[in-house]
Order: sequence, then structure tokens, then C-alpha cells
Amino acid sequence: MSASERFSEILRILIKHEVTSLIRGIAFGPSEAQELIEHPRRVRRILEDLGPTFIKIGQLLGTRPDLVPAEYIEEFKQLYDQTSPTPYDDIKPLIESELGRPVEAVFAKFEEVPIASASIGQVHRAILRTGEEVAVKVQHPGIEAAMETDFRVLARILRFTERVFAASRVWQPVDHLEEVHHMIEKELDYRNEMRTMARVAEHFRNVADVHIPKVYPEFSSRRLMVMEFVRGYKIGELVKTKGRNGETKKTATGGVHDIVDGPTVARIITHAMAKQIFVDRLFHADPSPGNILIREDGSVSFLDWGAVGQVTQRRSRTIFSLITHLAKGDVEAVSRDIMELCDVKGEVDQKRYLHDVERLLDYYEKEEASVADPVVLDMIIKIANDHNMLLPSDFMLITRALYQFEGFCRAIDPDYELVNVLRPYVMEVMREVLYGPEKQKEIVGNLVADYTELLQRLPGRITSIMRKIEKDELKVDLELKGMSGYKKANAKNARIIAFSLLMAAVVLGNAIVLSAGDIRLVASFFFLSGLVVTVWALVMLATAWQLWYGD
Repeated sequence: MSASERFSEILRILIKHEVTSLIRGIAFGPSEAQELIEHPRRVRRILEDLGPTFIKIGQLLGTRPDLVPAEYIEEFKQLYDQTSPTPYDDIKPLIESELGRPVEAVFAKFEEVPIASASIGQVHRAILRTGEEVAVKVQHPGIEAAMETDFRVLARILRFTERVFAASRVWQPVDHLEEVHHMIEKELDYRNEMRTMARVAEHFRNVADVHIPKVYPEFSSRRLMVMEFVRGYKIGELVKTKGRNGETKKTATGGVHDIVDGPTVARIITHAMAKQIFVDRLFHADPSPGNILIREDGSVSFLDWGAVGQVTQRRSRTIFSLITHLAKGDVEAVSRDIMELCDVKGEVDQKRYLHDVERLLDYYEKEEASVADPVVLDMIIKIANDHNMLLPSDFMLITRALYQFEGFCRAIDPDYELVNVLRPYVMEVMREVLYGPEKQKEIVGNLVADYTELLQRLPGRITSIMRKIEKDELKVDLELKGMSGYKKANAKNARIIAFSLLMAAVVLGNAIVLSAGDIRLVASFFFLSGLVVTVWALVMLATAWQLWYGD
């Protein structure tokens, strides 16, 4: 389908959903409570009708509370529901094209009905010729070309919008579209997900209770990925049962799996996410219940690594610091952490800023909120916006990930508190990272490298300075900043002293002339004295004007 044909199709769908009335209602606010619920629902239905590209955009916007109101984020969560799968007869040629051989040459068994289908691809269960049970993730045919066409159409619409409606430039719609386009481009290439899974598996190589599915790179490509099929229980399948001692436990259904209790699973997930975010700094950006399985041996498996986030070491430490300081109620520390996270774009009124942070902590304490509470996040976003500060996008990804896994951890463990589970683990790991032998070795290595470079350059720099001294070319410019007030005060005092001396000389001269008794001499002297005083007064006025209004 060409861009013009797709544009016409998009217009037909928008007209069908009466998008003009929807935009008017959103722009001027809902006239009644029902519209507050109906508007997000209508937007979600429009995205579904517009197809996979718009569903994916809605899913990604659902991770950006800094751009999208909370009621729309809640509605966009429903976009994760399964989409219609591609029939096997249509998907088989693509699989064989990616494999470079017939399906039967690689798989002893291939289930034609997919076990899951999403906006970009679908998953089939299969058994390799070597006997391993695998999950085959394959893209819907033509999805990449269709999405590229959609992005071209959207880019033209948004560029036109920015040109015609100047106010829209504040929101930078074209820039945000390019950001979403880049994220989806990465997700369309399964090789990125495959490399991510290999890295994460290496990170958790020595962690027994966390499992990352094995990938088969020899059968994988840009549009096809073959990985280990993981059997287990979803978070929602944990139910209350009685333990052996009569206590109530959360265990997996099936009767014999009493090793899998809610608090243990919650602790494993929390520690795994903490390691990803604060230690490895490569984390699962969508740890939803559907992407986590509890295996028979009690370990937790993380699935679907298409959406990942990366964070710098400095920022990960600052976010952890913010989490702990929020829990402690430390206003000064929280204000420092927020400012450290943000890109400050202008002046910050410190008094008003601290007042807003105090309100944040008051809400946190009174409501017994969580660090991942959407209201807390909204307040942090508002504080940043109100004080000329811009929060980084990775902060949004991290807080969304925290919110997601904290929600289902509380569902399986009613006594769960994120900070209480998170702090001891992260402090122990961070202590090892910051002060362990490897870190000390790194610090010493960096110091040796820095001093080696300094010693190598020092002789040349000393020679250059000595040559300038010999040629009398060395100049030293000394500027004392903040001394202008002191200089002005000294100049004023000097003029006052000079004027006082002048007046003393005039008075003394008058006394001498008067003692002489010559009336003509007295008159002449008084005239000259008055002239001198008048000139001096004018000079003083001019100087005062310069001091007051000058630089």
C-alpha cells in the first residue's frame, strides 16, 4: 500500500470514529464525568482500528507518564491484548525464507496454531530435530514495510501540524515520533533481542533462581528467533493454599508446588530487577505478569526482551538514592536527587522548589505511598516541569518497570514493601561494586593511567613555560571578580577626602586673607573660592551620576 492510499485509509478510520468531536472534547475538557472515561476508551479503539503501528505507538506512550495523562495510560494497557494471528499457510514461506531451508529440515514437530500473537509477530511451539522443545517467534509478513509507510504518513502530518500550529512545537511531536520510530525499528530486528538475551543470561549466569531462556542463533535472523520453550506458571496462577504447618501461603496451582510461595517469588523478582537496573544497567522495560513465569524448580524466568532500557551508572545510583531518601522523608536529599536527575533549563526558585518537594513527601507519608506510585511519579514530573527541569526518558522506563513488578508482587505478597526488599540487596551489591577488589583495581588502574599521562606531558609543558620566561613572553592576567562594589566605595571615599581637604584649604585661606585687612584682596579671594567650590561640586555630581548609573 502506498503512502497516499494509507493516508486515505487513516482518514476514513478517523472520520468513522468522529475524531473532530473527540479532539474538541479533549482540548476543552470533558463536560461530564462519563466523558472522562469515554475519551481514553475512544482513543484506544481508534489505535486498534488503525493497526499494528498505532497499537505499538500506544503501548510505548503508555510508558511515558510525562507525556500522557494517567487515565490514558490505564486504557493503553489494554492494547497488550492478543491480536489476530497470521494463518500458518501465510507465515510458513517467511519462516522458510529466514531459515534458508524447509521447516521440516529443522523441526521434528511444528504446531501450526500459534500460542501467542502480538502487533509485530506471533509465537509457535516446536521441537527441534535434536529433541529440544523451542518457541519460534516470527514476524507477521509485511509488517515492517507497513510500519515504515505509517511512519512516513505520520511524519508528514506532524510536520504540517508544527508549521501551521506554532503552539504544537512546544510538545515537539516530530522529535517524539522519531524517538518512537527508533525504538520500534530496534524491536523489528530480532537480532537485537537475541543479543540482549545473551548479555542478560551472562549477567545471571551465577544466579540460580533467575532463568533467561536459551537462544538458538543458528536458526535465528532479523525476522525469526528460535529460543528455549519455558514451562511454568504465570503470576496470576498463584493462589492461596495451606502450607504443611497450616499457615496460609501463596503457591502455584497444581498441588505439589509448595516450594513456590508469594514472598519468595516477590523477593526473587525484586532482586532480579534491582540487579538489572542498579548493577548491570540493562533491564527488562516491560516486566508484566505475562512476561514472567515461575518454573517447577521455583526459579523465575523472564520472557520477551523486545523492550529493554539502559541507564548510566551515575543515573542508576541517583535513582536508587531518590528511592531511599523518599522512604526516609529527607526533603533536602530528595530535592538534590531530583535536581541531579534532571537537565536544568533555567533559573530555579529554591524556596518554592523546596516547598513543592515538601508537599511531595507529605503525600508520600500521609498516603503511605510507594516510590512507584503513579501519583508520586506525577508529582515528581510536575515539580520538574514547574521549575525548568527536564527528566530523562530512562527515569520514566525505570519507574514504570518498578510500578509494574511492584503491583503484582503486592498481589502475591500482601506484606510486600518495595524499599524494604530492595534496600538490603542493592546496598550489599553496590558495596561490592563500589568497594570490592575489582572496583579498587579499576580505581588504581585509572589513577596510574592519569598520572602516567601527566608525567609524560609535564616535561614538555615545563620547557614551554621556561622558553616564554626567557623571551619575556610570559604574561599573568589577574582578575578579582566581585570587587566592583569595593572599588566604587573606595573611589567615593577618596573623593570625599579630597573635597574635605579642599574645603579646609578654602577656610584656611579665607582666614589668612581676612587677617591681612585688604578688602579688595578679600573680595577676589572669596570669588575665586566660590568658583573653585562650584566647579568641584559639578565634578562631584558627574562622578556620583557615573557611580550610580554606570557599570
